[in-house]
Amino acid sequence: MGRLSPLLLLLAACAPLEASLPTLPYPGGFARGGLVEGRFQAILPGPPLFLDAGEDTLYAAYPYQLLVLKGGVLESLPLPGVPRFLRARPRPVVGLDGAVWAEGNLLPYPAQDAVLGEEGLFWVGKEGLYRERTLLQRGSYGQVVAWEGVVALGKEAFFYPEGKTLPLPAPALKAQAGVCGVVALLGKAVYLVRQEGAKPLAEAQDFAAFGEWVYLVPGERVLSCREVVWP
Repeated sequence: MGRLSPLLLLLAACAPLEASLPTLPYPGGFARGGLVEGRFQAILPGPPLFLDAGEDTLYAAYPYQLLVLKGGVLESLPLPGVPRFLRARPRPVVGLDGAVWAEGNLLPYPAQDAVLGEEGLFWVGKEGLYRERTLLQRGSYGQVVAWEGVVALGKEAFFYPEGKTLPLPAPALKAQAGVCGVVALLGKAVYLVRQEGAKPLAEAQDFAAFGEWVYLVPGERVLSCREVVWP
C-alpha cells in the first residue's frame, strides 16, 4: 500500500489534457481522462480502465494497481494482474484473470462480474450465478448487482432470492444499482429494471448510477431515475 502525495497530484494537474481522451461516467460525476469532477475532485495519473465509487470513496483501476481516494487522501493498492471489472458497492471487488480481488484477498473464482456484500461474494461465470462455490441459477449472465437481494443480468434478469426471471429487450452490457431499481445498459439505451419489467430511460453509450441520478455519455447528461413512471 502506498500514498500519493498532494505534490504528485499537483504536478499531474499541470499536465495538458488531451481533447481526445474518453469521458467516463462514475457514480456521482464524470472523468475526462484523469480529471475527475463531480462528487469527487481528483487528478489521476491517466485514464483508468475502470472507475467506480461508493458513498465516500472513489476507486480507479489500472493494470496491477487500484487507486483509492477517501477523505482527500489517494492510496495505491497493488493488484496481481490487469483488471477485468471493478465494483465499489456494497464492498469493493476487482475482477482479474481467473480470480477476484476482494478487500486484499484473492479468491479463485473465474468471474465475469461480482458483488461483495454481507452474505458473501456473488458472481457470474460461464455456468450462471454463484454465491461463493454454490451455483444458484444456471444461465448466461454478464452482470450482477446488489439490489433488494442480488440481480444477475444477461439476455434476461434473474432476481435472487425471489427466483423470478424477466426477459430483457437486449443483452445487458453494464448494470448498477440505483434507488429506483437496477439501471442497465441494454443495447444502445439505458433502462430501469425491476421485477415489474424494464423501462427505457435514455439512449447512451455508457452510464453510472448514484442514488436517483444517472450519469450518461455522450453529452455528460444527468437524469433522474424517477422520470420513469411505474403503474
